[in-house]
Amino acid sequence: MSKAEYEKINLNENIPAFIWYIDNESYNIDYYSYISPHWHRSMELTLVTEGEINGRINGTPISVKKNEFVFVNSGDVHEFEKDKGKISSGVILIMSYDFIKNVYPNFDNVRLDIKKVGLKKDRLIEIFLDIKEYFLNPKELDYLKINSYLYEILYILFSNCISEEVTIQDERFKYRERQKEILTYINENYKEGLSLDYMAKKFYMSKEYFSRKFHQWFGVTYKVYLSNYRLNKAYENIIKTDENIKDISAIHGFSNVKSFINIFKEKYGMTPSKYRKYIKELKNDIKEDKK
Repeated sequence: MSKAEYEKINLNENIPAFIWYIDNESYNIDYYSYISPHWHRSMELTLVTEGEINGRINGTPISVKKNEFVFVNSGDVHEFEKDKGKISSGVILIMSYDFIKNVYPNFDNVRLDIKKVGLKKDRLIEIFLDIKEYFLNPKELDYLKINSYLYEILYILFSNCISEEVTIQDERFKYRERQKEILTYINENYKEGLSLDYMAKKFYMSKEYFSRKFHQWFGVTYKVYLSNYRLNKAYENIIKTDENIKDISAIHGFSNVKSFINIFKEKYGMTPSKYRKYIKELKNDIKEDKK
């Protein structure tokens, strides 16, 4: 059985964290409207600065609005989706697991609840808005200030937001490990057939039980999840390359190009070829606006 592997996070230079500011323009060009379920050992904290962010964390639906935080504990399975036609933006901070573990050795055994931050919430918002400015207008020594912010954020979280201690005997832990194993296997083999029958047998479940648990854990059927995952992988080829649509379809595991085109059109409102043209025109318009 495939070992559950975490998503590896590329850190910013001189900073033990990944930092990004996403606005509506970024979503259109560089980001998918749907980010499929995934997990990583790092801790993820996002301040919503405009609109709202919807998604699921460990199967639980979330909807987070302006000046609120999306918080993802280490190891949590999470997914996000941006509603079509709605403006949203946010400051994303994903802190290195090794950095946190070094600062707080008991990190693996606690869960944090951002709702418990209380009066320190305003300070967190202030920090994140500063980080946004550093990201948009970087200067040579900014990394020193940002690193000081990382320590302050951890101090606030570990002083105010510890909700419980967890152990590997915890039933929820066992379920999360199974979820990660399934996601890891799909991530590594999504180009193959991966029928429902095959996956159920692979993970020693009946087809009915696998189907039911998958929907319970991830909020969609296995078929829809696999289709969305393949679509997300193909999306990058559509907007960043001139590869033939039929070839992209085959590379990413779709049964035929017609099926791929129909699924893409249902998600993005136009065929892959038209969408590629739309993105190129959008990029050109943005370049012209910045001149």
